[in-house]
Amino acid sequence: MMVANGIDNDSRVLKEAMAISRTGVRVTLLGVSPDGVLSMKCLDGNTVMARLPSAFPLRDDRRRRRARRRARRLPLLGYKSSVDAAAREARIAARLADLKAESGDAVGAKRAGSASPVGFRLGVLTRVVRQRWLGAASVGVRLRRDFMLSQNKMFASSWAWYDGKVSRMERPVSWREVVPEAWDYEQIFGQVLDELAPDVLHAHDMHLVGVAARAKGRAKLRGRDLKVVYDAHEYVPGIAQYGHRTPRWIAAWADHEKKYLYAADRVITVSSAIAQRLKEENNLDHLPQVILNTPDIPREIELTQDIRTVTGLSDDVPLLVYSGGITAVRGVETAIKAMPDMPGVHLAVVAVPSPDQPAVAVLRKHAIRLGVEDRMHYLHPVAPHEVTAFLSTADAGIIPMLRAPNHEMAMPNKLFEYSLGGLPVLTSDMSSMKEFVAQFGIGESFEAGNPEDLAEKAKLLLSRTNKYRERLASPTFRQEAAWSGQADKLRVLYGELLGRELTVEPAPARDRSRLLIGPTNTDGQAWAWARAVERHLPGIEGESLQVGGVADEFGVDRVAGSAEYKKSVGWRIEHADQMLENGVSHVLFESGHALLGQTALQWFTKDLEFLESSGIAHGVVFHAADVRDRRWEVTRERLAEYEGPRFVTAPDLVDTVDYSVWLPVVIEPADPALSPPVLERETPVVLQFGQADPALADLHDLGLIDYQTADGRSRAELLELVRASDIVVEDVRLGSYGALTAEAMAAGRVVVGRISQRVRDRLPMEVPIVQADPGELRTVVERLIGEREDAQKTAAAGPIYISEVHDGRRSAEALSTFLGKA
Repeated sequence: MMVANGIDNDSRVLKEAMAISRTGVRVTLLGVSPDGVLSMKCLDGNTVMARLPSAFPLRDDRRRRRARRRARRLPLLGYKSSVDAAAREARIAARLADLKAESGDAVGAKRAGSASPVGFRLGVLTRVVRQRWLGAASVGVRLRRDFMLSQNKMFASSWAWYDGKVSRMERPVSWREVVPEAWDYEQIFGQVLDELAPDVLHAHDMHLVGVAARAKGRAKLRGRDLKVVYDAHEYVPGIAQYGHRTPRWIAAWADHEKKYLYAADRVITVSSAIAQRLKEENNLDHLPQVILNTPDIPREIELTQDIRTVTGLSDDVPLLVYSGGITAVRGVETAIKAMPDMPGVHLAVVAVPSPDQPAVAVLRKHAIRLGVEDRMHYLHPVAPHEVTAFLSTADAGIIPMLRAPNHEMAMPNKLFEYSLGGLPVLTSDMSSMKEFVAQFGIGESFEAGNPEDLAEKAKLLLSRTNKYRERLASPTFRQEAAWSGQADKLRVLYGELLGRELTVEPAPARDRSRLLIGPTNTDGQAWAWARAVERHLPGIEGESLQVGGVADEFGVDRVAGSAEYKKSVGWRIEHADQMLENGVSHVLFESGHALLGQTALQWFTKDLEFLESSGIAHGVVFHAADVRDRRWEVTRERLAEYEGPRFVTAPDLVDTVDYSVWLPVVIEPADPALSPPVLERETPVVLQFGQADPALADLHDLGLIDYQTADGRSRAELLELVRASDIVVEDVRLGSYGALTAEAMAAGRVVVGRISQRVRDRLPMEVPIVQADPGELRTVVERLIGEREDAQKTAAAGPIYISEVHDGRRSAEALSTFLGKA
């Protein structure tokens, strides 16, 4: 399903998605990100909702071209702007100031006798000429500025006349010219739809029917039969006119809808009147299916506040409520104008998306002018599933729509939110709503835009609310008005499209515990930890993800390409859905990288909205290279706001990463056949990590050792070299040891390093690493070569240490609290 908004406040879209998702059909919900950045969340535990990155270059280009045309002026005669005129005046004033100063200096020189009479008079003459010239220039500035103002006024009025004339022209009109954003939506949704390759594409509202038609055409090129459902939220040619919704704008969207409606396999809409018009005006084979935009019968939910507690009104105070968007055509102003004729009655306006908007400020001014501000209440909206219960303590709900072709056919969601909450309905006399209210006897209708009639009908309604509430409680009415009945109709329609009956299934059991680790799989550790939790924590499944790299370099469960990880929105959505499908309950982010795709400027916290809405726990693990990187302080600052568990892969890193837990790397037992006996060669091989040591290079030059360094070698090459060495020297500056050093111990090599006392205190047993401080390496290595038997005993202790500390048991134990197995 796709819709050209942020989804969160579109109750129809959310309800329809859930109605189908609960049958076991996989539903992906696509919208437009309000901030231009991809965001994802989970709905109902198993449906991915993605708001796609958005840009509107064609729409913006049209606006720029339009602004440039309206900024053109006749050349030369006037200034381009008041700023240019002011700058010119300032320059003239500055020159006049200089001229006055020169005059003063000349007079002073004459009085002092230092200026000749001829020179003085010549100076006076030139200054008079300059003064007259500057005076004329000043007059010229005023004339040019006046001409500019007159020209601006003339052009503005001309363009206003032209725009007004054109905006009222319904024909001829091309949607491509008037609403190019319809093509912009293709750039937002098109590629993602191709990547997801759905069986059915449900396009909500007029904006995306063209996107759906083109997606269907491309699917045919790939041999797929993509079914399209078009959901007409309103009668487009009859949209109310206000603001930018001019007749030309409305006609353009109607033209867009009519052009692409052919692609729809099914059309659904919100009222029988709109269904009939769509069939007649578009020569449809079938009458569109009516799916009323109703809420469901409200569940028993606990609210901390309802509308009366928020407004502070007792039960005996008459309270009308309006809930919804605030625009001129919604008619809320009519209700405010009626307030002086309804003494003692209060009106609450639940303003979507917020009461902090210009339209509400206009309503406040009207209320103040009429002296009813003390009986007005402007409230923030509540969550969609709370609306009906929140409003239910009012006395009646009001729908004061002004007259418009689309309004005559409208059956807005608020009609059912009111009525299913037990509120009698006071509606303007729009045909469909008036008929519905009269049919079930659940309220009154008044003449649209007539505040006097609204007040009379409101007083009538408030005088007999018990009568209306009895009818609202009727099982017949509630079945007709509740979403559950409408959802059944939608499922029948989808069953016909998919060729099988759709029935509501129990929510899938989420009793599995599954840990996903990635996306770097550094040194194969994500895979190794996944296997460790499976071996040592009963009931936990593990999974590793690696982005890029060589698939068979380390063990890994799943590999993703770097390009799709960084650029493919479709891959990100598929991956999120797969996490839900696989029952992932915990994720561990490696090195601060996101699991759901990532650009250079993002990191793992962007995934948290989806994970938390899915009920998936999360933590982060940092490898030694991350913490010892020069950019760590930047990472550390960003990490300060993260409240999840933190793990590090080396014991010394606990001192650097606040509130972290040591997660030991997992080392597989070494195959003795891959390593030669230690220190049995006459010239032993010595491998050093970190900065090369000149003293060891001297021993190499003397032929006492075969000295190797790690510089420029891949990890696979280093691992092979570790196993072939006799002595492995860890970077003595660290005060700890890393994964490759652990591999050296596992292979039974002699390991030299410096382990700080703080690290030794954290280790569960004595680590078989020969201690060497900086500057002592030559002495220590010479001693090991000379006392080989003792060195061989130290080497033999390495595999024992690894089997105790790095076989995965302690790694699983470190993760056990996070995984709920402590």
